[in-house]
Amino acid sequence: MHTVFVSSTYIDLAEHRTAVQSAIRQLGAVDISMENFGAREERPKTECLRIIYEESNSFVGIYAHRYGFVPAGENKSITESEYDAAGQSNLPRFIYLVNEDAPWTPKFIDTGGAAEQLNQFKNRLRASHICKPFSTKDELATSVAADLGRYLLRSSLVRVTQAGVAEESAKAASSWSMEDWNKHRDGKYESNRNLFLVHSLAPSTMAGQLFDIFIYLQRHQSNDLSDVLAAEFFLGRYWGNQVFTIANKGGPIGITVSAYGEFLCVCRVQFTDGTEAFLDRYINFAEYAR
Repeated sequence: MHTVFVSSTYIDLAEHRTAVQSAIRQLGAVDISMENFGAREERPKTECLRIIYEESNSFVGIYAHRYGFVPAGENKSITESEYDAAGQSNLPRFIYLVNEDAPWTPKFIDTGGAAEQLNQFKNRLRASHICKPFSTKDELATSVAADLGRYLLRSSLVRVTQAGVAEESAKAASSWSMEDWNKHRDGKYESNRNLFLVHSLAPSTMAGQLFDIFIYLQRHQSNDLSDVLAAEFFLGRYWGNQVFTIANKGGPIGITVSAYGEFLCVCRVQFTDGTEAFLDRYINFAEYAR
């Protein structure tokens, strides 16, 4: 089971933490958080660091406008110490910084020395990571789910090279010859006329949706779509079982939709010579990267 240590200050980010914890659990991972210690700022530093060193597989750091609790006799907050411990353990670290112009409760914004320490810490983070910004708890949870989901997916795949499969356990006898495989693969290119359905994602501009999805035709190693008359896109019941027909007007051929969940898109491509091809694409969210 993959364990994720969630680090942040607490009182100012309690709702954000809850949203992130839910996103982590929906991925099938386990979140390890300060809530295990009673959800207090002055959580036991030694135990937090032990869990990072010994029990965590990855680290999520969420930072807003508070530097966090500094134990007596020390000059570094527990929050920053947790970040350092994750680095010393070579854990993958996913870092999220609140947008500076996002509305925020004034009493949860540090001033004076704490603000200066926070600023120095954030400068460290920006120098070492691609830090994802967030303005709301939902936006934060979406980013964490996408980043962590992508990491979990990629880390679980088997590495292959031209020399073969890197993991011995993944090797299995095939009843097909290389000629069979190449015939099948080449047949896909031929039957589709080298056309494939692809997609990309962006955070949704529509209320209540997670992503705006861009689904379009892509020809293998070519941008020439002049032989395409039109493409029909069918997304299923959620979209009212409608067929969306997009005529070729000389540019990209595709659609943009907004969705909260993953789905299957099927497409019928009509060619100018009267023939057609059927394509499909499963629209997954795990590979989203801003």
